[in-house]
Amino acid sequence: MSIPAISDPKWRSALTGAEPKVNSLATKLLLSRLREEVRHNPSGIGRAAAELHEFFANNAFAARDLVNL
Repeated sequence: MSIPAISDPKWRSALTGAEPKVNSLATKLLLSRLREEVRHNPSGIGRAAAELHEFFANNAFAARDLVNL
């Protein structure tokens, strides 16, 4: 599965929109932490989106969760 570019709005939407339904515990924990960080500091959304993108790029096991973002 190909990972969308960092510029894809999907990454920011996953951090600010409705909570995505994911299966992997690692994905759930990361998303929860990043969403909380963005809630407290909205200007950090770019860094949070980059971290989320990097997570999916480096963890093939989370590919099934990517379709739910």
